[in-house]
Amino acid sequence: MPDAAPVARTAEAAPVARQLARFCVDLGAHPGVEAGLERARTYALDTLAVTLCGAVAPSSEAAVKALTLYGSGGPSVVFGSGLRLSCGQAALLNGQMAHALELDDDHRIAVLHPGAAVVPAAFAIAEASGASGRDFLLGLLAGYEVACRLGEVFRGSLFYHGFHPTALCGALGAAAAASVILGLDRDRTARALGIAGTQAAGLVEWRADGSWIKRLHPGMAAQSGVNSALLASQGFTGPETIIEGKGGFLAAFGHDQELDVDALTRDLATSLHGVGTAIKPYPCCRFSHGAVDLALEAYKAGVTASDIEAVEIRLYATNVLTYHHVPMNAVDAQFNVPYHIACCLVQGEIGLSDFTPEAVRRPDILAAAARVTVIEDEGFTGLYPEEYHTALIARRKDGPDYRLKSDCPSGDPEAARYAADPSLFHAEAEAKARSLMAQCGFGERADALVALTAALEDAPDVSALSRLLGRAR
Repeated sequence: MPDAAPVARTAEAAPVARQLARFCVDLGAHPGVEAGLERARTYALDTLAVTLCGAVAPSSEAAVKALTLYGSGGPSVVFGSGLRLSCGQAALLNGQMAHALELDDDHRIAVLHPGAAVVPAAFAIAEASGASGRDFLLGLLAGYEVACRLGEVFRGSLFYHGFHPTALCGALGAAAAASVILGLDRDRTARALGIAGTQAAGLVEWRADGSWIKRLHPGMAAQSGVNSALLASQGFTGPETIIEGKGGFLAAFGHDQELDVDALTRDLATSLHGVGTAIKPYPCCRFSHGAVDLALEAYKAGVTASDIEAVEIRLYATNVLTYHHVPMNAVDAQFNVPYHIACCLVQGEIGLSDFTPEAVRRPDILAAAARVTVIEDEGFTGLYPEEYHTALIARRKDGPDYRLKSDCPSGDPEAARYAADPSLFHAEAEAKARSLMAQCGFGERADALVALTAALEDAPDVSALSRLLGRAR
């Protein structure tokens, strides 16, 4: 078999991993760092709350039992369990929890969930190393940036070839975060990225039967990132050309398609892309959120399931265009747009209680879902992923069709609702954290989590957060 062709770069350009390493090491002097740290606090609050609440999922309970079957102990907490493990194992379990409820944050253009991979890795290594709250936040900022820029190269195309972008790009993001927190220099940070790149893995075959492997992916990425930074810290080597080399990330996962390789380093010294990550308001696939927004708006306007003959949802081309007409289980329901729309039009809301084995079998919801069709709009596809356009057309039994359109789902920092009041973005994240924690049995910890994340930049370490989040229910 012939060697894969390397991605071209100029003779003067340093390897991409070295350029990213330079960014990570010099992040404290970046012109966007202060605004970035403020946004990182929001992401910390959201992901830590989502992770703690993910501890109640059956998949999380099974994972904790499995990975502590023959003992436990270590410097890093497993959220909501009262247990401690090694940094890597804790990151694995907490990353799995972060993804269990489908409420973890999401970057629109990168088409991945950075927080579920980066935050557990950063938290585990910060606990173990005694890093300050500011270093923890800097680690998040670096990790989000690396993961999201790598995702922007592919713009969701990894899905078309069976790969989960969160799993693949998240491994390098987690390594960047851990490297910053450990204070690695440029050489060792570049090596950590090289080590992480060879561990990137995660397949989308969970769609076949609604199994739990998707939830494992960000945990795998978090674990790989932690282990990569630790290995590099002790002199273990990895190739600085792991991204663009002829046997590297882009060659392995690019499938000869046209890629925006420059997205990795374009305006890296002046602009932060990771801060464009959205906070998810609904516990289901982000691709359906625009449609959910519209269905809830329709319900408030008096358009309910009993009034309609059919609903058409027009979307850009994504994997949610293919769905089982009757959800197989709770995981399958998380990616079933007709089910989401039916919940909204029958009851005027959608939440965690709609994604249980019992809930996904409700006859009234399934009857309404059978009247929902999801189709591709080629015009919307042409604008994706910069814009997530969605349209809803409800054909009423009596009266004219009811039509709505959205160009950016709620929770995205670029949505119009935040332009007039930027503070609303954090306020919504805080309200989400409080509501979610109350639903999952952690409500008494919400005030403390809000206060501790708000004070992270001045905290000497993350030990107070560790005690709060690690305690069993």
